[in-house]
Amino acid sequence: MSEVATEAAAPAETPEPLFSNADLREFESEDVLAGQIICKMLSILFIYTLIAMTIVSFWTAAQ
Repeated sequence: MSEVATEAAAPAETPEPLFSNADLREFESEDVLAGQIICKMLSILFIYTLIAMTIVSFWTAAQ
């Protein structure tokens, strides 16, 4: 019972942050870059899909 009281009375230590501010800024910049690359990839794949759909539509209509 005395152990519980001793633990409760101990001052709470603030945990040290896992990452520094420089690390967090680097993570943020890398996330922005990854988002831009993903956006470009999706745009290119969408345009490819439109072109393929158009070619197949004309091909089907010509048959």
